[in-house]
Amino acid sequence: MVAKLSDVAALAGVSVTTVSRVINNYGSLSQKTINKVHEAMRELHYQPNAMARSLQGKSSQFIGLIFPNMENPFFTALASEIEQQLFELGYKVIIATSANNVEKERQYLQMLAANQVEGIITSSHNLGIGEYQNTYLPIVSYDRYLADNVPIVSEDNEQGGYLAGEYLLSTGAKNC
Repeated sequence: MVAKLSDVAALAGVSVTTVSRVINNYGSLSQKTINKVHEAMRELHYQPNAMARSLQGKSSQFIGLIFPNMENPFFTALASEIEQQLFELGYKVIIATSANNVEKERQYLQMLAANQVEGIITSSHNLGIGEYQNTYLPIVSYDRYLADNVPIVSEDNEQGGYLAGEYLLSTGAKNC
């Protein structure tokens, strides 16, 4: 049976409101009370319901990542770096791989929206998916045009090569 907020409150000997305040880090509470609530949460294996939080207008703290696959070392490294940066900002990621399958990607977009993610970062190789134009979620695309309303982050390989060559020459490299 899944523990409820009221179960945590009963075990900690506090009100449901106090448990909520501890979870949301809201209001002034004694460290003793905070510790009692956290201990009760651990003992009951209680986890706040992210869906319920989002229905109350609170941030889900989830970001969706959609990549074609994770077999390509580039996408593995990119997902790892994005995940680390987001974690440091207090977010968790949900990673989905579309396997270049349009229907699979549509279903992942629907699932991410249903889970109230704060936004989506995608490097989709499936072009022409209408859901990218019609979603209310913030979306950023890596290196692919998906829709007029979706910003793109991309690299400039020519400029990168020029800068690398310039750097090598500035360090005295002769046989590049």
